[in-house]
Amino acid sequence: MILELFGPSGAGKTTLASELARVLRGQGQPVLLQIADRAHPVRRGALKLVSGVHSKWIAQHSLGELFEILPPKNEMWAARLNWHLETLLQAWRAAMASNQKISIFDQGMVQFVSSLVLFSDITDRERVSRALELLPKPDLLVQLRAPRRILEARLRERRRTLGIIQKFLDLDLQSSLDQIDHVKLVEEELKSFLVPTICVESLDSDGLRAATQVIALRLTSLRGAADIQTGWVSTKRDRRREQDVAD
Repeated sequence: MILELFGPSGAGKTTLASELARVLRGQGQPVLLQIADRAHPVRRGALKLVSGVHSKWIAQHSLGELFEILPPKNEMWAARLNWHLETLLQAWRAAMASNQKISIFDQGMVQFVSSLVLFSDITDRERVSRALELLPKPDLLVQLRAPRRILEARLRERRRTLGIIQKFLDLDLQSSLDQIDHVKLVEEELKSFLVPTICVESLDSDGLRAATQVIALRLTSLRGAADIQTGWVSTKRDRRREQDVAD
């Protein structure tokens, strides 16, 4: 089962993903936490800036069409996004292969399209919808929302603590704020795809705890439905086998 968090920078995706993983593991649930690489800015930057091989690999994949629909205007960011998409695809495949685990992505496929909208500066709804149509969809999408003033305060504080290299590799404050509108656009276009979605806020410790509880309950419901469906299919197969034996 794949759960993806989606929202603007500063909404608390990584914090919520980590807390949700902790709570689910405490309940005995097998969890695979997929956190976007932020820990090593020099290594990350070097890998992304020399990603020509990755670009060729992505071009051969069906999702390479995303870069034709929403082409980034900046070559450096195009290279970095190519690299990011490859690593995301590898993690997504691993999550699909381990369907007994709950795989939590703090930044997944939908968030990637939001990034492409930002760096291409293309807000045409038809193009955004075409890009979303290409994506593999999560079993549950969690949208995080927060007032603009809180997002701006969090982003300012985040940039204050970044080193020189990290600031160079990270989005500037205005671009991060611009992403708020891009996320809203993607949210609106997502409605036509009927992806199971819940909206939460994680503005403080109480909000984080409440959001975690809501998501955990929804996951339990989804996993229960999946188990019932699997059991129904298995029972149907058993009946067929019994009929074959009887014949």
